[in-house]
Amino acid sequence: MTGTIKFSALCDIGCVRTNNEDMVYAAGHLVRDGETGGSAEVTAAQAAAWAVADGMGGYEGGEVASEIVCRSFASFMKTFAPCNDNEGICALKNWAVETNSLVLSTADLRPELSEMGTTFVALVFAASGAYIINIGDSRCYRLRSGVLKQITTDHSERQLTGDTSVPSNLIYNFMGNSPDNFISDVAALTVLPGDVYLLCSDGLSDLVDDDTMEELAHDPATLVAAAKDRGGRDNISIIKVEI
Repeated sequence: MTGTIKFSALCDIGCVRTNNEDMVYAAGHLVRDGETGGSAEVTAAQAAAWAVADGMGGYEGGEVASEIVCRSFASFMKTFAPCNDNEGICALKNWAVETNSLVLSTADLRPELSEMGTTFVALVFAASGAYIINIGDSRCYRLRSGVLKQITTDHSERQLTGDTSVPSNLIYNFMGNSPDNFISDVAALTVLPGDVYLLCSDGLSDLVDDDTMEELAHDPATLVAAAKDRGGRDNISIIKVEI
């Protein structure tokens, strides 16, 4: 697909945390503790992408992990120009494996970062089509004809077991995971004019229910405010991408 895509992105520290371990990538811009927006052109030679990384690991680990992954993704996107869906999916999966190894090797070099990791979710638009990649429990929602639907599957113990009593933050997959257990969910998307996509960290989705998200989908700043009104106990990141 080619054309113009509108977007807005916010990355907020929330109300409780003393540091922001989230980072967003928005059509070439890396953002932490701030916002950006505008439009991006998808052409035969140039893809466009948006991503949310929610770091974890204590000390400065989460901040380092989310930045490593977002910077790696930014570099990867400069040359991403697949000819078809199979090539696009394969390239994204290969990038994910290589970047997971990069996080692990960095942690090996710095003992204070030994527990670091990050979730990652991204939307990618190229001339060959649209793609989504998901690692962990950051989410992508699609608003189509007024109906909101989560289109990623959380890599969480709650989702895996179906037991709603399991804490939502227990995840089994992330960037920085052991290679034997690492998973990257990558798929091609069918995109329609008028679609709105929301990428977010669990600092939003854990506090704002789907009905509220559906109602406020066109106003990311109001969604961040809603999460903060409900306690804002985690960092909050959201990107709106509009076709």
